[in-house]
Amino acid sequence: MAKKIFFLFFCLVSITAFGQKNKLQVLSNEKIFGKNLLDSSEIKGFEYIFHDRIHEVFIDTTTGFLTAQLRGVSKNGKWLDNKGNIIQYDLNNNNFLWSKKIAYQKSYLQQFSNTMIYTTGNKSNFLDIYTGKELWTVKNNILFVDPIDKIGIGYKYKNSDDDIQGVDLNNGNVIWTREIDRDYGWNNVFYINDSTMIVVAAGLHAINIHNGDGWDYNTITGEKDYSGTNAANAVGAVLGVFTGTFVLSTGYNLVRDVVSNALVDSSYIYLASKTQLAKLDKETGYIIWKYLLPENLTSKSSIFMNDSTVFMINKGFAFMGSRQLNFGTPFIAAFDRQTGEQKYFSEMPVKKDPILDFEILDNEIYIVFKNRIAKYSKETGNLTAEKEFPKDSYGELKYFLGDQIFVPDQNGDLISLSQSDSGKVFVYTNQENTLSIDNQLNVTNTIEYENLNLYYLRTKEYKFIAKDKNTLIVNNEGKKIAEIEATSNAFMIKGILYDKQDNRFIAIDLNTLFKNE
Repeated sequence: MAKKIFFLFFCLVSITAFGQKNKLQVLSNEKIFGKNLLDSSEIKGFEYIFHDRIHEVFIDTTTGFLTAQLRGVSKNGKWLDNKGNIIQYDLNNNNFLWSKKIAYQKSYLQQFSNTMIYTTGNKSNFLDIYTGKELWTVKNNILFVDPIDKIGIGYKYKNSDDDIQGVDLNNGNVIWTREIDRDYGWNNVFYINDSTMIVVAAGLHAINIHNGDGWDYNTITGEKDYSGTNAANAVGAVLGVFTGTFVLSTGYNLVRDVVSNALVDSSYIYLASKTQLAKLDKETGYIIWKYLLPENLTSKSSIFMNDSTVFMINKGFAFMGSRQLNFGTPFIAAFDRQTGEQKYFSEMPVKKDPILDFEILDNEIYIVFKNRIAKYSKETGNLTAEKEFPKDSYGELKYFLGDQIFVPDQNGDLISLSQSDSGKVFVYTNQENTLSIDNQLNVTNTIEYENLNLYYLRTKEYKFIAKDKNTLIVNNEGKKIAEIEATSNAFMIKGILYDKQDNRFIAIDLNTLFKNE
């Protein structure tokens, strides 16, 4: 039997090496990926090997089809190739279905359930998932897809046109048109009910996906004709953002992302822009209150709230194309949630030193800069402590770590950093060390990279915690249950863990392990 399996594998390799150049192949074989630590049994799965590095993957749960976008890298490993292939593979029957070439600089693929949209140049094509053939074409760069109602949304092909269209994905027909400013790009999309989505683009725009109707809140989320010294040669880009691929601003002198996250509760939406912080009724778009912000200071920001207060952390940077640049000035501010009245405003008199991250602990706001940490009272906005962290001693500070990072405790079980010492904050550096910081901003411990483990997935009873290319499965008490070969990029569908590693795609069936859940 072993000889037969080897012979079949050799035949597949031979087909790949000497077969027709236009037909790409996928090799598959069963292998052991780990073991159950409770009974020492082997955990098996399947490995699928492609001819080039896997850039993106998508699994259609209705058919069991795997779509793999292949994209190689330069010899030095620093640059992605501009061209690659789309491969459609039937996991259930181990069958290669079709392939299609893709030029990544001008094309992209979107998938939602069994919907496949291939956009290139100024048109979007609906592909048959079984054959890869184009079923229809529309002169529209589809940016967002509602897979349930089969409606795609995007701009008309003219670059200067702000007309956005709803497209029936069953036939490519345009069913409605609406004007939405795209000068500063799209920042986010989210739903407020089954049929109404909110587009964050130079403000907020409610769109009924069936007819395009809805309210508009227009505000400024960037700056045109910017001439800052760091702006030279910045260009536009196409990036994946949240649930779709959104076209970002493309002007050489246009700054974008001078806006906060959209904060949503049961009845209202809060948003900070370059000019103001506003609270809107999410059903009607009516402005409940707005507070005018200092335009010369405002930049990319984050907002959050408690029962009575909306807090704003202004970070001191924005983007031109895909490049970050210093813009505005860092500050923190607080506003009454009901009236919009400002409670405090604390400007940080620094130049070219943007906020990298922040964390709330014990009613204090910890803020990390490149070589400095500051602490502010959440109630008053007053600076309560500040300390320099010399680069020669600590490297450059990067961001805070917390519940997503696990470390071994005294018994060897894994617990989160926040559980390991609830009175500390933890800052990661570019030297791959993590500094444990007390409330006086003193370094009490340095945790080396090899002791950090990333918590990336959970089921009802188990957590999945990765270290490089290996994953530990632990129960809710931190006890180790199994160990498998999988990275933190792995994802689970119906009890099967999927992962991509270079040119390998793996599928590990964990249903036996979960039988007691």
